[in-house]
Amino acid sequence: MTKDQSFNRLTVVLAVLAAVAIVVTGLLGAAPARAATATKPVTVSLTFDDGDADQMLAAQALQQNGLTGTFYIITGYLNAPGYMQQSDLVTLAAAGNEIGGHSVTHPDMSALSQAEAQRQACQSRATLSSWGYTVRSFAYPFAESTTKTRDAVRACGYASARGLGDVRTPYDCAGCVTAETLPPRNVMLTRAPSQVEANWTLADLQQQVTQAKTDKGGWVQLTFHHISDDTSLDPTTSPALFAQFAQWLAAYSADPANATTVKTVGDAVGTPVQPVVQSPVPGPAAPGVNAVQNPSFQTTSTTSPSGQKCWQYGGYGSNTAAFSTVTPGRTGTTTKATSLTVSDHVDGDAKWLPTFDLGDCAPTVVAGHTYSLREYYKANTVTQFTVYLRDSTTGSWHYWTSSPWYASASTWTQAVWTTDQIPAGFDGISFGLNLFSNGTLTTDDVAAYDTVGAPPLATTTTTTNSATTKAKASSSVSRIAPAVDALTVRSRAVLGQLDTSGMPGQLDTPSTPAGSATAASSALPGTIAR
Repeated sequence: MTKDQSFNRLTVVLAVLAAVAIVVTGLLGAAPARAATATKPVTVSLTFDDGDADQMLAAQALQQNGLTGTFYIITGYLNAPGYMQQSDLVTLAAAGNEIGGHSVTHPDMSALSQAEAQRQACQSRATLSSWGYTVRSFAYPFAESTTKTRDAVRACGYASARGLGDVRTPYDCAGCVTAETLPPRNVMLTRAPSQVEANWTLADLQQQVTQAKTDKGGWVQLTFHHISDDTSLDPTTSPALFAQFAQWLAAYSADPANATTVKTVGDAVGTPVQPVVQSPVPGPAAPGVNAVQNPSFQTTSTTSPSGQKCWQYGGYGSNTAAFSTVTPGRTGTTTKATSLTVSDHVDGDAKWLPTFDLGDCAPTVVAGHTYSLREYYKANTVTQFTVYLRDSTTGSWHYWTSSPWYASASTWTQAVWTTDQIPAGFDGISFGLNLFSNGTLTTDDVAAYDTVGAPPLATTTTTTNSATTKAKASSSVSRIAPAVDALTVRSRAVLGQLDTSGMPGQLDTPSTPAGSATAASSALPGTIAR
């Protein structure tokens, strides 16, 4: 190679390098400008908690605007007053909406044992799946969860689980992110704004979408409950406001410049469907063993709304019920008993009941077996056992039957009643003495035994009224146990507490206890407690 050739080659190389430098410089210089105008995709998911019946109004608005949502269903409340019917789920799914799990009885799952939390999550999913729905998504009741709760939900095969209150809104969480990431930071506790309430405006709803777009993009999950003009149901959204927002969101997401899509939660997360996981209830108590948990009310609970472990308030109708505990109980000087006072009675009843759950508290029973129900009481009016059964397939609770009346008693008296055979398809029982008129009732030492192997009755004064109802309903359990309105359920985390709805009775009036003039004169004729 000559000197001239070497020089020429060097010149060419330098020229090429200069050209490359210019191109690279141009590219680097252009990068900030492109970053400033880059699209920040936003995914919006419209979610609906609890399965309130009025959410079907939202479903209509979604369909009219070509949108879909995720409906988180409390499976144990389906077909109850104020909640969706099973046929509504068919309508929702046919329109492309997602059906998600929201537990069986809507407890605060963070307060449950790992096993009970898993039963709540798994049975909800198994029930919905058995009806033909693809169930990938879960929402925690009350948005409460712990590590054990999240592990339980994951073990049930859910692809994601939603919390609340971790995304900025006009009303709270000012320092929070404007959207969840996709994929989520923690798929078992996805971040979402606080629930939409009655004070939210159209501008508030729009801002949840637009603030994400102007920030970093991401995933916005909006959570609705009631769709109603009745603000006493709050959290609620008026049907007109929801329709306005759905119309706006459809138009907004249709504009490519907004880079916004509306997806169900399952589609947004995108995880494949996992196999259904069963979580069976505990076995029944052994012969001769009392199946009632905390039967003497000695164990308190900071997480139970009643303050008593494994006990809840129950009742329905128009009356004022005051629940409390008193000292001493039936035995000892420092023990406790439960007390119930009913006033302003028009109809309905009130009672203490073993918690409606899936096995930690409610006794497990066996179809075809009979059970001896026992409870000590003092009362200034008549009382009776009210009995509920748990569906072995869905976990939902149904009213079953009521015992004959028991006379008033000024000293501790044991009420004892043997049930008919447990009908097929039921595996749990809850029961308690009630008040279905004005009066006061104190109870203690509650027991339930399989009649095979049941211990002999106490030698103290015992009321064993064997009178039967005119028409027993043991062969047909078709009524959902009374459930309070959704707001009360959400605020107190207990099914059956202070029920204000009630349902028509389906049993004939029970016979008055033989020889009990007091019962005949002080009871309200025709009253059947539920």
